[in-house]
Amino acid sequence: MPTNLLKNGRFEADWEEDGSHLCMLFSEEGDIEEAQRGNIFTPPGWITWFRDVPGTWGQPEVRDAWITGDPRRVHAGQKATLLFTFYRKHDAGFLQQVRVTPGARLRLSAWAHAWSNHMDHSRPDAFPHPDDPRWSEGEDVGYNHFFAYEGDVSDEGARNFTFWLGIDPTGGKDPFSPTVEWGRGAHIYNMYRPVPPVEVDAQGSTVTVFLRTQTVWPFKHNDAYWDSVRLEADSSVIEVSTAFEPAEPRVAEPVRVVVSATGDLNDVGLEVVDPEGTPVPVEIGSIPALNVGNAWAWDFTPTREGAYRCAFTADSGARTLAEASVSVSPRQMEIWGLPREQYARTYVLLPPGAGREWVEAVLDSGAWDEHRWTIGGSADDAGIGALDDKTVIGVNPEAWPTDLGDFFGEFYPRVRYVALEAATPAELRLELQDLL
Repeated sequence: MPTNLLKNGRFEADWEEDGSHLCMLFSEEGDIEEAQRGNIFTPPGWITWFRDVPGTWGQPEVRDAWITGDPRRVHAGQKATLLFTFYRKHDAGFLQQVRVTPGARLRLSAWAHAWSNHMDHSRPDAFPHPDDPRWSEGEDVGYNHFFAYEGDVSDEGARNFTFWLGIDPTGGKDPFSPTVEWGRGAHIYNMYRPVPPVEVDAQGSTVTVFLRTQTVWPFKHNDAYWDSVRLEADSSVIEVSTAFEPAEPRVAEPVRVVVSATGDLNDVGLEVVDPEGTPVPVEIGSIPALNVGNAWAWDFTPTREGAYRCAFTADSGARTLAEASVSVSPRQMEIWGLPREQYARTYVLLPPGAGREWVEAVLDSGAWDEHRWTIGGSADDAGIGALDDKTVIGVNPEAWPTDLGDFFGEFYPRVRYVALEAATPAELRLELQDLL
C-alpha cells in the first residue's frame, strides 16, 4: 500500500503528547486569525479551521471519539475525531500542510459520517427522536446508513450535512482560496462511508489538505466524525470496509454484509463459509439509502454458531480485496415482557424507609403531572426493562446498603444514573423542580 503522506491521518496520536488548542478563524470580510480555544482539542499534526461569522457560522468544538464510548463512531483503530456544534451552524474542518515532490499526482481520501439530530418542543412531530444517537433528521435518513451526493437530494433534513475533501496544490492555508480543488460533496449519516476523493498535481514542494463540513440548520446535534484520512502519491489504492448488520448476530437471524470501497470495482462478489468451512448461500441485498456510491450488500442466514468468514472479491472472483469474519451466537430464546415499543422512562428511586411525605414531595414537584415519572422504592424495579432510554434518580443513595452507582453498573448497565441528595421532603421537591 502506498505511504500515507499525512501526519496522524488515523487520529490515533495521543493529544496529551502533541495536541493543541490551535485554530484558524476566517471572517466574513476575509480576515484570517490564529487563536487558541480551550474547547477545541485539535488533533496532533492538524489545525482546526472554521468560518467565524457570529449569528451565522458558529465556533465548533473538537475532541476525540473513542471506540470505548461508541464503536460505531470509529472506522479503524481506537479513536476518530469529532467536530460538532450545539444549536449552531458551522462551516469548519481541519487542514494540514504536507511536503511532497513537485509535480506528483496526489489523491486525498477519508471516511466520515454525521449525526444530525434536533430537538424542538414546539414541533415534536417534525423531530420525533430528539437525542437518539442512532437517528439523524431527514425523511430518507432516520436510522438508515445514508449516503447521497451533493445535489442529488431535495429533502431538507438530508441536506443538512455536507462533507468535502480539498487540496490546495500551491500550499496555501485558506480553504476559501480559488486555488483549492475540492472533491464532490456528499451527505453521509449514521455510519462511515468514503467521502468522495480528490486528486491534484502538486505545483510545488508543499500542498495543503482540507477536511470540511458545512451544515444548513442549527440543529441541537451537528456532529461530524472523521477517520482514516490518507494522502497518497499513488492513486491506484482502493480501500475497502466491511460491516455486519447486526454486529452481533445469532443463529437463524438474517445477517447483512455491507461492503464499501473508495474506488470503482467491476464484477464484485461475496463468498461466505461457515465455521466448518462449508460455503453458505448469499443473496444480493439492498442498501438502505439513496445513491450510496461504491457500496454493496449481501444477505445470508447462519445455521450454526461460530465464526463465519467472508471474502469480498472483484473481477468475477479473480481478486480478493478484503476478508472479514463475524461471530454468530446461539439462537436467542423467546423473551417475555419486552416493551411493545421503545419509550423513555425516568424512575425516582426513594431510599429505604421513605414514607408518604417523600412520595408527595415527588408529586408536588410536577414530575408526575408534567412527565409521568415513575416513583418507587425498588432498585431492581428501577433498572429492569429492555429500554434504550432509562434514567434512575437515586434519592439519598447513602441510605442504601450498597453503592447504587456500582449496582446499576453491574446489573443494569444501560441505566443512566443520577444521584440526588435531599435532607427533607421539601428539599427534594425543590431539587426535582430544578431538574425539571
